[in-house]
Amino acid sequence: MNPAEPSTTDLYEILQVSPSASPEVIEAAYNGLSKKFGADADPAVRERRRGLDEAYGVLSNDAKRADYDRARKGPVSPPGPPPAATVGPATGPGASSDAPVYPRTGVVACPRDPEVQTGLRCSRCENPICPKCLIQTPVGARCRDCARISRSPVYTMTNATMARAAVAAIVGGVVMGLIWAVVLQPFSYGFLSIFLGAGLGYAFTRMMEFATGRKRGPAVVGFAIGGIAIAWGMQLLFLPFEIALYGLVAVGVACYFAYQNLR
Repeated sequence: MNPAEPSTTDLYEILQVSPSASPEVIEAAYNGLSKKFGADADPAVRERRRGLDEAYGVLSNDAKRADYDRARKGPVSPPGPPPAATVGPATGPGASSDAPVYPRTGVVACPRDPEVQTGLRCSRCENPICPKCLIQTPVGARCRDCARISRSPVYTMTNATMARAAVAAIVGGVVMGLIWAVVLQPFSYGFLSIFLGAGLGYAFTRMMEFATGRKRGPAVVGFAIGGIAIAWGMQLLFLPFEIALYGLVAVGVACYFAYQNLR
């Protein structure tokens, strides 16, 4: 439909929402259509935007909307399910010739939340979306398939990176365990165990950062804690189990420091 030629003066149809639409749906429809028309200087588009503003000004106000509903001539029935095929198939990711098709304008039932009537469309594939399922992106509201939310590279680890982290955890655990058992054992008791734990946490943080290229996330934390556990396990090669138990305080402090630095 040409934006300069709205086919109706009905405020609900101008915003492409059902007469029973909730305030949230009305607001989302207004924001979506406003972004669609943008800042086009075309007089016809400006006129359409003015119509959107007027419609939203009435329907977003409870009292004005109630007065308007009373003044409307004849009920407007919410449209039923989308017709079988009024436009070509969806163009979003995963679309196929068997995928359902939807009209590009008008109010329809949201495919993900069928109880919600919506006039919003994904800015990429133009499939219907509603305020409950849309994902706001820098390029507009999109459906979940088209949003393509990618994980930060800081939290993404390849198999090679995980292998390096595993080697660092094992080697670091053995080396730090030997140092702990031979040199730092006196620091495993009492208040000094806190300082030992902080030192272990710092050491494994630096080792994981070096091995993974400063990656973060649960996997890196897991490898660091595994290395700390190996370091404590080395105590059992040199000390009776009852004495090695004192080192668990240092282990707890080290795990906490590693978690805080690598999460």
